[in-house]
Amino acid sequence: MQRRHFLGAGASLTLAGSPLLAGAQTHNTAYGQRRLLVLMLRGGMDGLCAIPPTGDPRLQALRANLVPQPLLRGNDFFGVHPALPTFASLMAEGQAVAVHATGFGYTGRSHFEGQDIMQSGVAKPYASASGWLGRAMEKAQLGAGVAISIPMPLILRGDSKSETQFPTWMPAPPTETYALIEQLWQGQPELAGLGARLRSGRAEAAMGGAPTPAFDNRKSAAGLAHEAALRMQASDGPMVGLIDFNGFDTHAAQGAGEGVHATRLKQVDDAIRAFRQSMGPRWDDCLVLTITEFGRTAAENGTTGTDHGWGGCILAAGGLVRTAGVVADWPGLETARLFEGRDLTVTVDAAAVYTQALHSVFGLSAAQVQDGVLSHRPHALAQTLFRA
Repeated sequence: MQRRHFLGAGASLTLAGSPLLAGAQTHNTAYGQRRLLVLMLRGGMDGLCAIPPTGDPRLQALRANLVPQPLLRGNDFFGVHPALPTFASLMAEGQAVAVHATGFGYTGRSHFEGQDIMQSGVAKPYASASGWLGRAMEKAQLGAGVAISIPMPLILRGDSKSETQFPTWMPAPPTETYALIEQLWQGQPELAGLGARLRSGRAEAAMGGAPTPAFDNRKSAAGLAHEAALRMQASDGPMVGLIDFNGFDTHAAQGAGEGVHATRLKQVDDAIRAFRQSMGPRWDDCLVLTITEFGRTAAENGTTGTDHGWGGCILAAGGLVRTAGVVADWPGLETARLFEGRDLTVTVDAAAVYTQALHSVFGLSAAQVQDGVLSHRPHALAQTLFRA
């Protein structure tokens, strides 16, 4: 099956960190039962659209056509896009936070370089063959995993025991075929273990079936989040899920309350809602986190869109959220305060936020993360975001 057939909805699902698959034991039961769902927003999500700073007097002048209405409440300074009702509701319940004016140190505005950096966690593009989340899992020793994807996403590489699968509507081969493969591979040290895992994991082929509307629903944003939760809610299930979204590169006709960007934000909100519902009581030990390569320009362009920028925002939700609302070390939108006169300036290193998430989910200290997992510039605001 060609990759684009599964990615028609603009999203794909990856799961990792299942002790069951590796037969491994976690070193800390409490942390081993926590769950992290990462929503990777490719293209550069417009943080000024998702969480608009309506209290900044320059916003309307810069974005006459792009300020969404009617806004949901964030606080007296920030609103929440109307396509994010679940997120806004969780924020009011104390279970969601938006961290604004944040981003990686990269300022080159290239999708290819920016996406490599956001996944590798290394400031120099194409300098690492592993990702910060995979390295964190390896350091925490919380089990191996399975990636439901054709290639292993870079962000999860580095966990040496993980493997890949891919969903398809084609029927699974008969059990005898798996037994034959296992027999053929038995004499090959590098393959012997894989044969047994293929056979024992045959139940995962239940993702198969005819290409019906039900299958289409399963590959929607909400459907993928539900698929992730079905596996992650088990005590021996994957610790980490990754939903990979495309379509945030909105150079033209971006829209305000409705339009292309609003549709993408709705997918994010749908994923959060479905994951929360499907995780049930396990939601209290969950964290959902967005990641994107960069933000957008502060001002709209001549085609009522936005171009590649720098600062943006991170959305986080779940029972592991400690500080709810909108958190920002706000730099302002005056031209003199914009990066190179055009972009929201980054004041909180995104890597510092993700470091605190790794501490909350995996129990890794900031020093452990700094040591070969994810280099970051500490910020006091980031240190209060999530439960330890």
